Amino acid sequence: MYLGCHGCFRPFMPAWPNQRACSRACRQRAWLRRHFAPPRRAPESCLWCGEWLVDTEHPTRRYCDGRCRTAAYRARLALRRKLMTLTVSRVILPGIGAVCVECLSRGHVAALPLRPGEVYTFGVTEPCAEYSWDVDAARAMVVARPRAARRLGRAWLATWLVERSSFTPEHLDHIPSDKLAEPGIVIQVLAGPPRGQPEPFPILIDGTHRAARCLRDGQEFWAYLLTEKEQRSICIYRRGGYVIECPSFPGEGITDRDAGIFATVGVELGVA
Repeated sequence: MYLGCHGCFRPFMPAWPNQRACSRACRQRAWLRRHFAPPRRAPESCLWCGEWLVDTEHPTRRYCDGRCRTAAYRARLALRRKLMTLTVSRVILPGIGAVCVECLSRGHVAALPLRPGEVYTFGVTEPCAEYSWDVDAARAMVVARPRAARRLGRAWLATWLVERSSFTPEHLDHIPSDKLAEPGIVIQVLAGPPRGQPEPFPILIDGTHRAARCLRDGQEFWAYLLTEKEQRSICIYRRGGYVIECPSFPGEGITDRDAGIFATVGVELGVA
């Protein structure tokens, strides 16, 4: 299990049960901070929900109640798990050797040609829910109903890759040349900030690594847009662990015309 170093605050794998620092230098840094740093003052507002703290006399109080403290702790655990998965870029298979995790999951290893189904999952916090889309079914829809690809704005794409998704940098150079120019797939759902008005929110469900490769190499990346009816037919929406009906747009949502099914040329997708 990965822990946060008390010296540099980076995740590391402890070698013994009570290890709290990743190196001797960090252990000394943590000791100096603990003995000679100025006393820590309690913040004026909760670090999780932002509400003002009524009593700030306690020098270590940082949250308004136990619920916020627990939520912050679970968020730290989730981040730690994400960092741990990002560090695993290769696996060693008997008789094959070290292979890329992403190549293995996509069936690109010649000695082990797997072709598992691909599902893209995206979680939201308000309300706490989870979307899951069948990517293979989405690709089949694009083939059955040809449409114009739309160019994704570089600013939106960079923000999406850095803040909203994760990818394995080591896999970018492993993408087959015949797959690099293949457009991705984008859908739109209703989402918004807490206590705010929900707005259309685009999600790239297919082509994350291809988009990162194009962005790194200074190339444009294109994607197909699914209609509201198409994305709802391949989406599973869970809230509180239960599958319920997926939220929908007022009116028709994304129509065939919006998705460019009847268009003959590509236009830029309006995301920023």
